[in-house]
Amino acid sequence: MNTVSFFKALAIICITGLLIACSPLPDDSEIENLFSRHKLSNGFDDLFVVRDFKKINGFHQSDNVYIVDIEYDLEFKKSLTDVLQEISEDPVGPQYGVFGSKFIAYTIKSNFGNFSVGDRIPQQEKITLIKTEQGWLLNPA
Repeated sequence: MNTVSFFKALAIICITGLLIACSPLPDDSEIENLFSRHKLSNGFDDLFVVRDFKKINGFHQSDNVYIVDIEYDLEFKKSLTDVLQEISEDPVGPQYGVFGSKFIAYTIKSNFGNFSVGDRIPQQEKITLIKTEQGWLLNPA
């Protein structure tokens, strides 16, 4: 390799590094905030909280798309018995979002089984973040 080729290769590496540095990734707390807001929407903030959130890995799929592997625990604020009791008392209550109480009861029961207050379920997910003009957003798909 001659000197000119070496400097061209070095310049390409430097420019690539600068371009990556100009596109800051969301930090772990921003990722946790975006994820928690999404996970706790539709009334689920009344059922559980996100604990021990941890970003495991991440990579750029493109300039505006960042894929992140995460781990966290869901800690229940209510038992399944409490939830089913609430649904029987108020089957159209606002705490169960737009889906309706029967669907929510079935979904909660099938996804989490029989749970008590304080129980934790470890979770792992891959989430997609989209960079917009207003910052990073979690892609709900």
